[in-house]
Amino acid sequence: MVEDPQVLVFDVNETLLDMSPLRTYFARVFGSPEPVGEWFVRLLHGSLVANHTNRYRPFGTIGGEALTVLGKRHGIPISQELAAELDANLRHLPPHPDVASALTRLAEAGFRLVTLTNGSSEMAASQLTNAGLDRWFERTLTVESVGRFKPAAEIYAYAATELGVAAGQAIMVAAHDWDVIGARAVGMEGAFVEREGSVWGLPDHPPPIVVSHLGELADVLEARRS
Repeated sequence: MVEDPQVLVFDVNETLLDMSPLRTYFARVFGSPEPVGEWFVRLLHGSLVANHTNRYRPFGTIGGEALTVLGKRHGIPISQELAAELDANLRHLPPHPDVASALTRLAEAGFRLVTLTNGSSEMAASQLTNAGLDRWFERTLTVESVGRFKPAAEIYAYAATELGVAAGQAIMVAAHDWDVIGARAVGMEGAFVEREGSVWGLPDHPPPIVVSHLGELADVLEARRS
C-alpha cells in the first residue's frame, strides 16, 4: 500500500467521463445502443494488438477502425461523416456527477492531480476542457510520447518520471482493472472505481482501495492523511 501518495493519476474515459451518451449515437446508427460495448472492446483489442506488433497509431485511428469493422459486421457502411460524428461525441462526454466535488476535495487535501489516457494529447485536452474539468489537473499525460498503450508498464513508468516522483508515491485511479494492474507492474498503487458495469475480473487481487465513486475515494484518502 502507498503510505504517503503525492500524486493521483486519473484515467479519463469511464473513470472521469460518462460514456453512456454514446448509446444515443449507436442507437441511431445501428438501430440499438448495444453495439457501443462491442465497439469499445474492439477499440481496446486494437490497442493491445498494436502493442504486441509494434504498430502504434493514434487511439482515435484505432477507434475509427473498430467502428468500420463494426459496421461491416452489421451491414452498415461507415462514412467519414459518421466517423467524425463519433469523434465529436467523444469530445463532449459529460463528467460523472461525483467528479467535480471529489476533485475539489482532493486538490484541497494537497494531492497533485493529473490524467493519463490512451487518447491523444489534443483529444484529452478537448475532452477535459469541454467537460469543465481541465482546471483541476496539473498535467494531461498521454501515451503518445511512449508509442504504446496502457496497460503496458512503460506508460506508468513514463508518467512517474514526467511527474518527478517514485512510482510508489502515485496512485492510479481507474474504472478498469487492467489499468490498475498495469500501474501495479511498476510499483504504483491503484484505486479501482466500480462504475456501473465495471467489475474486477482479473485473477490478481483488487487494490486496497475499491470505491463506488470518487467521493468515496476522497473519504478514504482524507482519512489516511488525518
